[in-house]
Amino acid sequence: MKLWLKIYLFSLLLLVFTLNISGVILIQKLHNDLLEKEVEKSLSEEKFVSSQLRINSLYMQKIHSDTDYDIDTLISTFMDEYNNSTNGESTQHGNIEILDYQDKVIYSDMKFPDSNEKEELSDLSLGKISYIIRTLEGKQYLYVSGLVNVNNSQIKIHYAKDISNVYVQKMNQYTLFMKLDILICFIFAVFMFFISRLITKPINTLIESTQKISLGQYSERVRIKSKDEFNVLSNNFNMMAQTIEDKINELEMSNIEKETFINNLTHELKTPLTSIIGYANLIRTSKYNEKLFFESADYIYKEGKRLEKMAFKMMDLIYTKTQKIKLIPEKIIPIIYEVKKSLLVKLGDKNINLIVKGEDCILDVDKDLISMALCNLVENAIKASENNSEIYLNVSVLNDKTFISVKDFGSGIAKEHLDKIWQPFYVVDKARSRKSNGAGIGLSICKKIAVIHNAEIKINSELGKGTEVTIIFNNHTEAIGN
Repeated sequence: MKLWLKIYLFSLLLLVFTLNISGVILIQKLHNDLLEKEVEKSLSEEKFVSSQLRINSLYMQKIHSDTDYDIDTLISTFMDEYNNSTNGESTQHGNIEILDYQDKVIYSDMKFPDSNEKEELSDLSLGKISYIIRTLEGKQYLYVSGLVNVNNSQIKIHYAKDISNVYVQKMNQYTLFMKLDILICFIFAVFMFFISRLITKPINTLIESTQKISLGQYSERVRIKSKDEFNVLSNNFNMMAQTIEDKINELEMSNIEKETFINNLTHELKTPLTSIIGYANLIRTSKYNEKLFFESADYIYKEGKRLEKMAFKMMDLIYTKTQKIKLIPEKIIPIIYEVKKSLLVKLGDKNINLIVKGEDCILDVDKDLISMALCNLVENAIKASENNSEIYLNVSVLNDKTFISVKDFGSGIAKEHLDKIWQPFYVVDKARSRKSNGAGIGLSICKKIAVIHNAEIKINSELGKGTEVTIIFNNHTEAIGN
C-alpha cells in the first residue's frame, strides 16, 4: 500500500473514530444534563407538595385542636387549591397520586399508563424521596415518591411526569449528528485525498531520482522547494548522490588509468621487443662470431633491463604525481644516440636514415621517460615516412630554452586533426595504424612526459609534406662546449 493511501485512510479512520466518540459523549452529556434538570424539577415539585400538605395539616390541627378532622377532605381541598394555583398547567407539573400507608388511593389525577410494578413506593421513610424512570407504551415517565406525616398518619405522595421529550430530543440530536457526521467525513475525505497526495509528492520525487541513479544517471539531483524536513532530506540525498557520483568517477578514473597503463605499457614494449627479437634472430641465423654474439647478447640484456625499468616508469607515470618523478641532470645527445640504436631495426626495415644534429647540453630530466618520448616520436616519423627517406632529430638552445625536434618528410597531418592527436587512442589514418599495429596512444604519452618535465610540446604539419614535433624545455640548461 502506498504511503499517501496509508496517510489518507489512517486520517479518515481517525476522524471517523474521534468524531463519533466525541459526538456520542457530547449528546449523552446533554441528555444527562437535561434529564437531571427534569429529575430536579420533579423532586422539587414532590418536596413542594409534601411541605405544603404538611403545613396545611398543621394549620388544620391548630384550627381543629379539640376535634379530629377528615384527612380525605384535607387532601381533596389541598389538591383543589394546588391545581388552581397552576392555572390549568397540570401537565407541566405532572400528575399526583396520594395514598395511605397501605397503598390505598386517597387522591389521584394520574393520567399516565399504570404499572403493576411500584417498587418506588416500598421502603419509604420520612424525609426520604425515591424516583424511578419507566418506559411504558413507548414513552418515558418519571415517578417520584415520598412519605409525609399528616395528622399523625403517614401519607405517600406519588408524583409522575412525562419526560419523553428528553429522549425525543436525544434521538433528534443523534439524527442531526449522523447527518453532520456524514457531511464532515465526506468533505474531509475529498480534501484529505489531495492533501495526502501533496504531502507525499516530495517522496515520489525522491523515488524517481533514486530510480534514475540506480540506472546509472549519477548526476541526477532532487529539487524540492520547501521549508520542512523534506528540504533537509533532499539536501542530504543530494549530498549522498554527489558522494556516490564522486566515488563512481573515482573508480572509473582508476579503471581508465589501469587500462591506460596496460595500453601504454603494451605500446612501449614494442620497440625494445623489436630490438630484442631482431638481435635474437641475428644470433640465430648468423654463423658463430664471438664479437657479434657478445654484442647481440649484451644488447638483448640491456633491452631486457630497459623493459623492466620501463614497466616501473610507466607505472609511475600513471599512478604517481608529477612532483614525485625525480629529475636529474643528463646529457641529451647520448640519450638520443641510445634511442637511435634501439630503433636501428625499424629504420633498417624501411632504409631510413636518422640524422642527429645540434649541440649537446645538460637538462634536468628522467632519462628513461625522455628516451620513451623520443622513441615514440621517431617511431611515428618512421611510420609516416616512405622508404629510402630521411628523419632529422635536432637539438638547439635559444633564449635559455632547449628545443628537441623530430622532423620527417612523410605523409603529414591535416589541420583538422592537429588539436585531437594528443588524445589517447585518437588515430588520424586508421588503415595505416592497423597496418603498422598503431593504437594511437604514443603522442598522448609524449604529452604527459612533457608535462612531467615542465616542458611544452608542439607540432607543425602539412599534409603531404611532413611533420615536425618539438619538445621545448623551460628548465635550466647548460651547454657543453666542443
